[in-house]
Amino acid sequence: MEEQVLPTLDDLRNKWFIKFDSSNSSFPSVSRHIGTNVSNYTDGNRVVPIIDGQNYMKIWHDSIRNMIGKSNCEIYHAAWKQEAVRTLGNSIPSSDALVTLNDAQNGGVTLYPLFCRNLSTYTFNARSVIWLRTHGVWNACLDNRFPPSGSNHQKFVCLKDPSATKAMMGSIDISIPRWDTILHLHVDPNRDPAAKPTHDIGIVIEGPAVADLEWSFRERWNDSTRTLGLEPFLPQLPEINTPVSSLGKVGTHSVQILHTYGITSTFFGYSWSPAGEFTIWASYLNAIKTAKNYIYIEDQFFLPFGDPTLLKGQALDTDIIYQLGEAIKRGVKVAVLVPSDIEDSGIVSIIRPYQKYQRNIGINYLTTVAASHPGDFVIASLHNGISPIYVHSKIMICDDEFVLIGSANVCQRSMTHDSEIHAGIVDSINQFARELRKTLWSEHLQRPPAELDDPIASYEIFKKDALLNHGRLRSYLTTQPSEPPLSHEWMMRNLVDPYAGPPRL
Repeated sequence: MEEQVLPTLDDLRNKWFIKFDSSNSSFPSVSRHIGTNVSNYTDGNRVVPIIDGQNYMKIWHDSIRNMIGKSNCEIYHAAWKQEAVRTLGNSIPSSDALVTLNDAQNGGVTLYPLFCRNLSTYTFNARSVIWLRTHGVWNACLDNRFPPSGSNHQKFVCLKDPSATKAMMGSIDISIPRWDTILHLHVDPNRDPAAKPTHDIGIVIEGPAVADLEWSFRERWNDSTRTLGLEPFLPQLPEINTPVSSLGKVGTHSVQILHTYGITSTFFGYSWSPAGEFTIWASYLNAIKTAKNYIYIEDQFFLPFGDPTLLKGQALDTDIIYQLGEAIKRGVKVAVLVPSDIEDSGIVSIIRPYQKYQRNIGINYLTTVAASHPGDFVIASLHNGISPIYVHSKIMICDDEFVLIGSANVCQRSMTHDSEIHAGIVDSINQFARELRKTLWSEHLQRPPAELDDPIASYEIFKKDALLNHGRLRSYLTTQPSEPPLSHEWMMRNLVDPYAGPPRL
């Protein structure tokens, strides 16, 4: 038997990372936003996946507590939604997230909290800003620099501790709905009564990539449009002028930090908004076109940009759902995990029928493609035996080699409109993607990771379990979409899933 030759780090980066194009000849443009200091990629990082909110919030809480009383510590905290969640569980009041931030400032840590100011988060985030400022955290502010009906959806924190600098990012908000354990119990006394079982995923990063996340925050905070976009208004918020972390290599992971910034006017967006940035979108398209064996996606929305049977030109070619269909035609197996419904709570639940119908269009398309081509497609949701488990994660794993993880959902809004942040990850020893897939599928299938070594055999187990409603997997209906909700197209393009990318031919 011929011995398998493992790819080198150069092979993996060249294969999976997007290559920045100074000529902007590609569509969408593979280029950074104007004036950025974020690097093309960094080597030598250590990336640790953190599954579900309890584990993520505990690291967030403990890391901040460990900074108290030390010199030269800073926290850059970007949030879509920030609440007074008890990060160590509902039975430990002292772990309140806002109290933790306030205690850090009182303990000598410099805080820069930057929360989203849009319709669906304003009540929560304004309350948090008012509480923090009332308690002396004067830098806490809201950011409304995004296209109309948009948001700043980035969720990450840079913890600048000279003895243990790290960053955290992913899909997990430091908020009540996102706290849950890996057990996903129907009733959990340590989960807030208002929260339901929720599956989520984030990462902790150590090493040179932390600087790219610091730049991502500082460029937002210091941008020239801040006098228009940061509120409640204060005479002057301090710019961040301290040195960016210079960190040595600590691991085997190469990381490419990616963004979405929609095209909009300067009044509604950042100074670079006339050009925007769409590198998350470009990376998804590149990875899907590159995959040869399997693609695994966990996503809150999973929406096609439009009906792939009706789209044309660049709108068709750059639709992620359409490209997944092209991968299936090549023989790639595509597994997708989504919520059994769309929105989990709040005012945005009124748009659930529109999102659900749009998702069904994409599911029906991929099911049809898979029925007559060499690849395959399965889509599932999660259940704990009593109630659904809400899937809030945003991740794609390809061929046991490449991982994309962050705040962006598979939809037009996340790829072209709202501000988002993602990380592309490869591993010089080529273990990260494989082990993460095994860990996730072990949780969902309720099977030991040792049974899931082979990705294609594991895919077949995933599909079988989904169809049989085994473990936590539940089959997701893939029937022909019904009649669209009233004013579906208008709602999708103007409210639910707007587009703020470059003009499409």
